[in-house]
Amino acid sequence: MKNWKLTGCVLAVLMSLASVLPSAGQEIKLVTGRIINKTTMKPFDPADIMIYSFNTVGEAEDSYKTMTQDGGYVFATNMISPDSGGYYEVRVSETGAIIVKGAGKEMCMMEKVNYRMEINFEMEGGIELPPATLNAKLSEPAPMKERNVMNGNNLEVSNTIPLPDHFGKTNARLILQPILYDGGTDKLLKYLDPMVFDGEQYSLTQERRMAYDRNNDPLTKFVNEEPLRDTSMIVSWSDTVKVSDPDKSYYVNGVMRLEDYNQIYYERKMLLASARSVRPLKFLQYTMDQYYLDPEEYKEKPRRERRNTAGNISLTFLVGKAELDDSDTTNRAQLGLLKNDLLNIVQGEGSQLKEFFITGISSPDGSYQSNLKLARERMRYALSQITSVLSKHVRDRVYMRTEAEVAPWSAVVDLLTADSLMTEAAGLQEIIDKYPDNHDAQSIRIRQLPYYRDVVVDYLPKLRSVKYEYNYEIYRELTPEEIMDRYENDEDYRSGRKEFALYEFWNLFRMVEDPDELEVLYKRAYDASIKETGRPWALAANNLAVAYLRKDKADTTILAPLIDAKIKRVNVIERRADGTVNSVINPEAVVANQISMYLKMRNFERASVLAQLLPDTEKNRVIKAFTLCLGGYYIGGDTPEEQQQAKEVFNVVANSTPLNKVVMCLAMDNKAYTSMASQAINALPQDDPLTYYLWAIIKCRESQEQQGFDAYMIEMDAESWLLKAFQGDKKYVGLASADGDILESVFKNANEMYEDGTVM
Repeated sequence: MKNWKLTGCVLAVLMSLASVLPSAGQEIKLVTGRIINKTTMKPFDPADIMIYSFNTVGEAEDSYKTMTQDGGYVFATNMISPDSGGYYEVRVSETGAIIVKGAGKEMCMMEKVNYRMEINFEMEGGIELPPATLNAKLSEPAPMKERNVMNGNNLEVSNTIPLPDHFGKTNARLILQPILYDGGTDKLLKYLDPMVFDGEQYSLTQERRMAYDRNNDPLTKFVNEEPLRDTSMIVSWSDTVKVSDPDKSYYVNGVMRLEDYNQIYYERKMLLASARSVRPLKFLQYTMDQYYLDPEEYKEKPRRERRNTAGNISLTFLVGKAELDDSDTTNRAQLGLLKNDLLNIVQGEGSQLKEFFITGISSPDGSYQSNLKLARERMRYALSQITSVLSKHVRDRVYMRTEAEVAPWSAVVDLLTADSLMTEAAGLQEIIDKYPDNHDAQSIRIRQLPYYRDVVVDYLPKLRSVKYEYNYEIYRELTPEEIMDRYENDEDYRSGRKEFALYEFWNLFRMVEDPDELEVLYKRAYDASIKETGRPWALAANNLAVAYLRKDKADTTILAPLIDAKIKRVNVIERRADGTVNSVINPEAVVANQISMYLKMRNFERASVLAQLLPDTEKNRVIKAFTLCLGGYYIGGDTPEEQQQAKEVFNVVANSTPLNKVVMCLAMDNKAYTSMASQAINALPQDDPLTYYLWAIIKCRESQEQQGFDAYMIEMDAESWLLKAFQGDKKYVGLASADGDILESVFKNANEMYEDGTVM
């Protein structure tokens, strides 16, 4: 059970300053920090405090027990006292532990190092250091408590670093180089703008060194107006960093360097901003309606289109003649079907036959030249029979071509192999290999094979076929019934091997009911329109985007070609030279759905830009307000118009749901709105872990407004609420660990009680 009197409030969870993950070997590191009185927030007398370092946690735990329970002497790796400012430095294993001990058994705290390079302690009791001694003994720069806020896609970070007396010099330069890291992977993401302070003498000398052109110094634009001096001063660092994924954690390491004309006389790494960030809108509730285009306004007109049809028929000719076998009923059936197809085209309204090609393939038996000649005669005969149903007027306007081919013997080998007649196939292949490019020699030897008549001859008719292809243009619009019939019954069209015209897609959008089938059709129409016109068809693109949004999918590339953010309005009609409409730029529904896409991808900045394009209508009121809110435009503003807009955004979002009212009040981050949040939270379900978590945030805020015992009691209340949240849903443990709204001491104590199984 935790001893409440020994509650420790670590000011910040500080991450390793290394830019890569720790290695497998445990290294000895220099850990720094500060020890202060929790009640007065001032340092103790150094004579009353002893710091022990241990290279293993086990040693530290044994020593902690001895100090707090048994009494007696302990053996530590290092034992030191802090300076008069409460600061200390100690060498310890990165997986070791530190114990801070004051007067009495109860004045004792242990912290695991856990790869940190800075650990601060707040302790109860003891004798604080007189103020005069404190002011005289600050030994080196030490970052104070940071403030990190994720506002939209902007990470707002700040810290204050006091410099002690005689640390700076008038002939020196101070450079603070911040570096942004990914909090999850420790990957270096970018170098931020440095801060530079020049002493007055250094500035004059630097100007001479730069040939009186300060632009020759790449750091000139970063030099602060306040000069570096040899008395104590404050370095106030802040920056706003654009991040692509606001849901990730980030931290900022810094390197402070002081240099004069000859050398770097001081350099230190420090944590400027930890991965614990305030995310004011993390619990905001919002859903966006999908916007639809009017199909009638985006209907594609039917166009003259060339359609190709190809197929194979098997015709039986009289042996050695270019005449069809009239006794073969298959001949009549296949010719009849083909003739009917051609008649339907030439007699159909708005259609015209343009080309007809026919290719005949003969079997390889016999002389190649005689086979080829006979194949040509048969194709001419077949063409005359097929086109006999066409009038001379039509035939004269149709481009016709016949071709004849003799199938190679290798085709017979393929057929034999397919039927597992491997011996026979090998025999033919041996002859083909022996007489390459000599069809007649192959034919003579193959006919001499003992199994030629019994086996090979039966396969020859399979090689005698006729292929045809005809192209036609259709001038009329297919009826919806015809389009639907084609979609349902023509496998080529249904599968996408053949593609519908855009106006056919338009009809299918209205007739097909299955959502999954419609999504496929939207994508096919989208791709077909780009292939045909070079840009997406707005109706197909918007329908596809809506289908994705319904499935919680996001793809901002779908609608992007239809939007031009440089044009600051919607529904801009682009006309051709003759005055007809060519396209619509920034269709209102498209812009609204693209905003929803960006919100799903957590790109609040881009979504906020597009929200400014939407007109101020009742329909757009909600999507504009939530988008601008998520982008951070719910507070402040540089102009009266921007301030009024921020006020309206706040009111719309805050009044949307009871939870959002609490969230927005907390997002304002001031005492008055925190008080409003504590009243509004009563409208939430009182047994919900989220309600408990929000109470913990409120109590953490309230504790910062108090001092001493009052602050301590409010923090205990916050710990109780946070523990209830953990017990209600363990996801809040991970959330609180990186939440700048939860005091680290509150998280630490609540988490210890949760792991110990404490029941509230």
